[in-house]
Amino acid sequence: MKTPSPALLAAIAALFALPAWLPAAAGEGAGGCHMQFVWAEMPPYQTLGGDGKPTGIDIELVAEAARRMPCTIDWELAPRARAVLLVQEGKADAIVGVARTAEREAFGIFSQPIREGRNVLIVRKGDAKSFPYNSLTELSASGFRLGVTSGTKYSQEFENLSRGGALADNIVTVQNGESAMAMLLRDRIDGFLDGYRIAINRAEQMGMRGDIDVHPMFVNEQKAFTLFSRTSGINPATITRFNAVMLGMQTDGTTNRIISNYGS
Repeated sequence: MKTPSPALLAAIAALFALPAWLPAAAGEGAGGCHMQFVWAEMPPYQTLGGDGKPTGIDIELVAEAARRMPCTIDWELAPRARAVLLVQEGKADAIVGVARTAEREAFGIFSQPIREGRNVLIVRKGDAKSFPYNSLTELSASGFRLGVTSGTKYSQEFENLSRGGALADNIVTVQNGESAMAMLLRDRIDGFLDGYRIAINRAEQMGMRGDIDVHPMFVNEQKAFTLFSRTSGINPATITRFNAVMLGMQTDGTTNRIISNYGS
């Protein structure tokens, strides 16, 4: 029998070879899988724990997903806008807990949704009845002083009104949530937009829970995602594995258990 040529043997081997990404994905847990995540102070989703390490709902969700993949995670703290920029520039692999927008689609790959959340309007205790608005559109036609943090995506309605200039006379830019809370209680604004859990947690930490109300007006309910960089060099198979593991956590109840540990 004629012995096959080396070129033929190589061709046959190529036909039966595993796709190039499979060995990396399977072996990454042994030391090959490593991701650099950036995070921003946003309790109870992301915050610094008493041990000096990041903790919170989003941090726990990613940490559990990484354990199951398996994969190692390095965490870098940065202001929110800076954190998103690091992902855009490829200086970090991912940021967790962000809303999906067309602008971010241009430079990032969104994961499966990791959780849901809602944005609300926070007002002073007892003031909700003084502002009988059912939407931001109605609010924009009034003299309501609305505190917002620059660069935050509160809702599509908010984006549309802002771009059209309808909220120009309402918006008062605040540095952060703590600043918004202080300005509200000093009557420098009438209310501010924020995530429900974030606002309630902050008010409790500041000892001001009894000084605020959540306005009944609907603002937005949205899903939160992990945003992976398109330019950091992260293995696409790692993102695929992350999504599969995160879906498994939602199916087996792990996601709800982690969230419920932080209250309703």
